[in-house]
Amino acid sequence: MPSLKYNKQKKHKGFTLIEILIAIAIFATLSLAAYQILQGVLRSGEISKSHDENLIEVQRGMLLIERDFLQMVARNSRLSGVATENLKALYVGKGVLDSESQGIEFNRLGWTNPLNLLPRSNILRVGYRVQNEQLQRVYFLYPDVVSRESEQQQVILNDIEELSFRFWNNGWVTTWNGGGVLPSGIEITIMSKHYGELKRVFLLPNSEVK
Repeated sequence: MPSLKYNKQKKHKGFTLIEILIAIAIFATLSLAAYQILQGVLRSGEISKSHDENLIEVQRGMLLIERDFLQMVARNSRLSGVATENLKALYVGKGVLDSESQGIEFNRLGWTNPLNLLPRSNILRVGYRVQNEQLQRVYFLYPDVVSRESEQQQVILNDIEELSFRFWNNGWVTTWNGGGVLPSGIEITIMSKHYGELKRVFLLPNSEVK
């Protein structure tokens, strides 16, 4: 009898197969949940990083646009690469600089030339256009552009759908043909796929070419 009692007690010391399977199932469920949480955190981090990078790109682009527009100068020039006697201080409209939307082209001051060592003035010919869903900044080394071959460009913003302008002249107008006169202000509107409408208004030095 003692030996039978010992054997009966020994039977109850281990886990049954069902208990082991249940434990494995619980562990697998917890592991899957932990993995999904980790993946969610990593994915959120990547999205946040991408969003931050896009915001920095927008801020940098708008700062560059602001710097150009606030230093706009009323200096008559020909439209880049176009032989014409009808000189203007500001060219703007559909197709300017081969833009797929509106484009703009003008002269600006403040292009640094330390001690006048470089064979150019401190006036920079600059413009903006949309091509291939990119907002591009176009500039030329000399304000009187004879050929578009000297064109330099840089991408300011990506995924851009449209570029448009309005001009303040005792009220907002959508076209400008002021010859040698600049408007008092310019409103620039950029339509972005990611951020929608980006709009800025710049007050300009409203001077007339003498």
